[in-house]
Amino acid sequence: DKVHALQGDMLELGRKLDSKFDLAFCIGNSLAHLDGINEIEKFLCGIKNLLVDEGSLIIQIINYDRVLEKNITSLPLIENKEAGLTFERFYRLEGNKVMFKTILKVPGKQLVNEIPLYPILLKEITGLLRASGLTNIRLYGDFQGNKFDKENSYALVIEAS
Repeated sequence: DKVHALQGDMLELGRKLDSKFDLAFCIGNSLAHLDGINEIEKFLCGIKNLLVDEGSLIIQIINYDRVLEKNITSLPLIENKEAGLTFERFYRLEGNKVMFKTILKVPGKQLVNEIPLYPILLKEITGLLRASGLTNIRLYGDFQGNKFDKENSYALVIEAS
């Protein structure tokens, strides 16, 4: 079968496409870039309308329940010593947002970025999925299919149909 890949504004996909899809992905913590519950709900409803009856949505986000409950302020360092590359990631709670700061260091250069993320919790995302009509929800702690543990999993991977 052929794979039909699309990119676009997450909030516009459900209104701009006439096709139906077997599978949709929202990975790389992309969902947290939306500005709160209302935008996340709008996105999920739009995606539900793009899926065939048995279609699935795969979502991967950071386990924000863990981040907030344990006051996690950073993620493990990513390092490639051979290339001289380091990638640091930090969290700072500010109101109802998590400020996500990244520092990428390569020989002769340092790139710093900070962006607000909406730290959607497990209870919120599962409630919004059900409200959008995606009621068959399976939770994983990673892309290898390991069991999700709210207290210890770094990631939350959801398969919903």
